[in-house]
Amino acid sequence: MVVPLTMVAVADVHSPQYVPLLVTSINKIKSRNLKPDLIILAGDIVEKNSVPHVRVVLEIVNKLSNKHGTTPPIIGVFGNEEYMGYEHEYISKYPQIIWINDEYKVLETENIEVCVVGSRGALLKPTTWQQKHIPHVDALYKTRVEKIKELLRQCKKYRASILVTHYALTFATVEGENLNIYKFLGYPLIETLEDDEKPLLAVHGHAHKAVKTYANVKGVPVYNISLPAVKNVTVLDLSL
Repeated sequence: MVVPLTMVAVADVHSPQYVPLLVTSINKIKSRNLKPDLIILAGDIVEKNSVPHVRVVLEIVNKLSNKHGTTPPIIGVFGNEEYMGYEHEYISKYPQIIWINDEYKVLETENIEVCVVGSRGALLKPTTWQQKHIPHVDALYKTRVEKIKELLRQCKKYRASILVTHYALTFATVEGENLNIYKFLGYPLIETLEDDEKPLLAVHGHAHKAVKTYANVKGVPVYNISLPAVKNVTVLDLSL
């Protein structure tokens, strides 16, 4: 039996900066009477590690309900604006978000197990700031890429796997950004995946100025769900 799965996904709210746009976008979803099964927050939820501003975003997305009349599960990954070393603050203060940080979580919807791999992701080249302030950052990104691949392989035993990162997963969905900064926006991870690692769907943020926000890369649908780029939340429909 084919089971539909509807997701509402967004990155780069940078609360409070893009909160008005988020409000408008969520109101559009409600006006369509859309009932998402899952909500995804793909990093840079807040601006400059402003932990209290997650609450504003939660209050907005909590207005959505699934077909059972309850709030759908909310998946969250950290971005560069949720500073490394502060993850415990977000996790402890906002337990209603299912935080996924270089790991996977299995969610059950309509009796279907969906495996979600979540991570900040990696950059092809660390920024100058990162090189100065994050010890061994090159090794960190290399290790993280391999970890994501390992998690994706483990997820293959479930009906569906979804990959969520903040940094871009391919350069195909950052088109519109300055070509010279592609290497600072993400890592072409999807292009390196073997068949036993490919997720059913992949989403990322971080590329605010992208004009091409969808690409099918080696058979994997990849969406850039950055709010400033899309000017809306992204609605994703899967058939499982």
